[in-house]
Amino acid sequence: MVANIFHPGRTYLYLKMYFFENGRRLGLLYLAIFAFVVLWMGVYLNFTNPMLFSERAQVAYYFVTLFLSGCLSAGVLFSELGSRDKSIHYFLVPASIPEKFLTSVFFAVVVFFVGCSAVFWLVDFTMVSIANNKFESNWQVLNPMSLNKYPNPFFDGPVTQIFYLYFPIQAIFILCSIYFKRYALFKAIVIMGLLWVVSIAVFLIYRQLVPVGMLHFSAGTYEVLETSGDNKMIELPHWITMVSSVFFKYLLTPLLLTVAYFRLKEKEL
Repeated sequence: MVANIFHPGRTYLYLKMYFFENGRRLGLLYLAIFAFVVLWMGVYLNFTNPMLFSERAQVAYYFVTLFLSGCLSAGVLFSELGSRDKSIHYFLVPASIPEKFLTSVFFAVVVFFVGCSAVFWLVDFTMVSIANNKFESNWQVLNPMSLNKYPNPFFDGPVTQIFYLYFPIQAIFILCSIYFKRYALFKAIVIMGLLWVVSIAVFLIYRQLVPVGMLHFSAGTYEVLETSGDNKMIELPHWITMVSSVFFKYLLTPLLLTVAYFRLKEKEL
């Protein structure tokens, strides 16, 4: 049974075939990332503000590039799987659906992530070196392998926590590319926009219902701000913070990919 689902030799051959058929797409995506970052940071070189090349700014550029290109890669590499007519070649390949799906996920998520980080580092190294020479500054070049040593430009907390948002969003784009027959990328963007609006609405309702304060999610406490300065700490049940943390960090992305897999399996029938 397992051999019918996963066979090392067959999986290796399919990996080679997938790279041969989609290597050009990946190459074009990397070229587009290269051009985008060069243009973006090249424009900033014409400004007179050396802070545009600080470590904090580089982290922001890296994740904006990763989010935009990662969602685009998910839409491009899975674009033919939305329509059954276009995916006939995919289903006719003599490999199991788990092998084919996991191979696609491997290239769209893992391989693309590594390549995108490498391309960004190459451009960032060049641009920051030019900026340091122009502005006589001493900014370090961003190292994607040790992100937590840099300041987080988006929220308080380690920089790597941003990945807990990136991978689920990319999984949503993969799911939409498989689920919808037409305009999957556009529909995925609309869905993300709706989720953003809903999250803002929930946040505004939440702020109206609870006393003014700050949620320290990592510590599982809510700090109520008093005008007297004598703030109160409300401790949340430990199981709520633990279950929520485990779900959003480790279960949400696999859950979305699992739904995408079963949706793809339905189209095979």
